[in-house]
Amino acid sequence: MLKGIKGYMNGSLKFLSHEDCEEIHNSSLEVLQDTGLRIESKVALDMLNELGCEVDKRTSIVKFPSYLVEECLKRSPSSIKLYGTNSKYDINIKKRRTYISTCSGYGIIDRNTDLVRDGLLSDVAEGTLVAENLENVHSIIPPFAGVSNVPHELATPLILAETLKNTNKTIEFYLTGGTSADKEMDDIIELCKIVAGSESKLKKKPFMMFIIDPLPPLTYTEDQITALFRSVDVGLPAVIMPVAEGGATAPVTLAGMLVQTNAEVLGGIVLANLIKKGAPVMYGHTSTIMNMRTGVYSGGAVEMGILGACISQLGTYYNIPTNGFYPMSDSHLPDQQAGYEKTIQWTLATLSGMNYVSGVGNIENAALMSLEQMVIDNEIIGMLDRVSNGVQIDDERLAVNAISDVGPGGTFLQHTHTRNFIYSEYFDPKISNKDSYNEWSKKGSWDVLKRSREQVNRILKNEISPVDKDIIKEIETFENKLFKRNY
Repeated sequence: MLKGIKGYMNGSLKFLSHEDCEEIHNSSLEVLQDTGLRIESKVALDMLNELGCEVDKRTSIVKFPSYLVEECLKRSPSSIKLYGTNSKYDINIKKRRTYISTCSGYGIIDRNTDLVRDGLLSDVAEGTLVAENLENVHSIIPPFAGVSNVPHELATPLILAETLKNTNKTIEFYLTGGTSADKEMDDIIELCKIVAGSESKLKKKPFMMFIIDPLPPLTYTEDQITALFRSVDVGLPAVIMPVAEGGATAPVTLAGMLVQTNAEVLGGIVLANLIKKGAPVMYGHTSTIMNMRTGVYSGGAVEMGILGACISQLGTYYNIPTNGFYPMSDSHLPDQQAGYEKTIQWTLATLSGMNYVSGVGNIENAALMSLEQMVIDNEIIGMLDRVSNGVQIDDERLAVNAISDVGPGGTFLQHTHTRNFIYSEYFDPKISNKDSYNEWSKKGSWDVLKRSREQVNRILKNEISPVDKDIIKEIETFENKLFKRNY
């Protein structure tokens, strides 16, 4: 099983007091009870009405009694386990542990031309294979939410299929909006059964969790409710992932955003419990601010990281795992801006204890993917892993005996203490340059983008899919049936 980023610094950063969390919780209950959520599903409305909610079928507004929300919260599991196709990739999503995943986009910066183009199905396969071979990437979100070389109505299952053909790691996925939600979920579940072996095996050992996006403010569409119900029914953990924009689809204040999105998450937990009491649900976050100068969603804003840190604390308050569809950057290319925006968000996420965080490889608010950025992000995560471990204090590390052995004017280079700790105490970078200027010049003066591109090319040249050939064959048979069914 992958340990993720785990250390005593994980969860040490706190923006909110316990009293602040209580204020947000009580305010959210007030919103749910007095304002309510719009639930655009007749099936869900009928079920909520039977459960004791105040349902207005004319407006689809549902008002939730506080006792019902509290009851569903108490049932929610405090941890979620996902099973990789290879057991070494199993992950246990729980307190004081952070797992890192890729993210998704629609376009890609072509590594051969440096030009932006639409994503292709082959890019899904390549992006997944690169992520499979990055040691600090623990889980996979299919690297594209849409591709230009397949029919739109087939995009969801084909993107998932190409991902599943190239990784043994766990998966997080969502509807891409190609066709009806029921039809998309049929295809997604069929692919999951191929990989797991059967529906019963999938329920016993789920390898994928499913993202559900409420529409801000305070709305669940019929498609998202269908996806939620079908996911829970087949045993896939659900991630309730608000995507509010401060100043546009949510209040401009961070506190107000937290109240609204928290109400949306709590409502989603109640909806999940309609299908299964104690359904595994994660508290998601991909909300940020609107840039007040341009009116654009600002994924690279530092406030997105601050909000994420607060969500981590709310997850701890509720004792349910948290999931962030970020870090992001507003930059249009893998440059210094992408580096510092994503690093500050990742640092806030990890130190606050977010349990599952995406973002590897994305730029331009997750609209673009860059395979080179995936490699750069992998390096950043390695550094964060080291930060999470902090400074360990014990007799051996205090090194009193070693200092005494070496004495004034000596050297520690050949001392046993140095040999014992040199590989465990320091982070060993893979692509960061640590040479002198002269040595760097002699080696070709490569910048980090060139070094990361070299690693991408090396992976794609030397590595092949680790997935069992029989599973790949079954997936390809399913893909062929998809085309025959539609054409």
